[in-house]
Amino acid sequence: MARFKMIALTRPMPGREEEYNRWYQTVHLPQVCALPGITGAQRYKQTAALANGDERPYLAIYDIETDDIGKTMAGFGEAAAAGRMTQCDASDNAGAYTVIFEEFGERVNSAK
Repeated sequence: MARFKMIALTRPMPGREEEYNRWYQTVHLPQVCALPGITGAQRYKQTAALANGDERPYLAIYDIETDDIGKTMAGFGEAAAAGRMTQCDASDNAGAYTVIFEEFGERVNSAK
């Protein structure tokens, strides 16, 4: 089975960071992780910009295992249409950036 990472860079609407973070962590991530093929997710907050920075300070990495990434991604739309995926107006969806990567190459670990 192929393994993928879906990367989402996001930001809250101005002045709504607490609401956005609560929704993302307690509503959005569980809803996404309930979808077929999604095996887990983790959020991160930017602490340092190494080059040029980014205006989207939040990162979510979703773990996906599937033989049909198109079908798995179609599940997002199906879940939304069925009311199993809710949005939050505290999230700046227009400013979000999402991309999917397929695992490629062997993992390299430290020699420690």
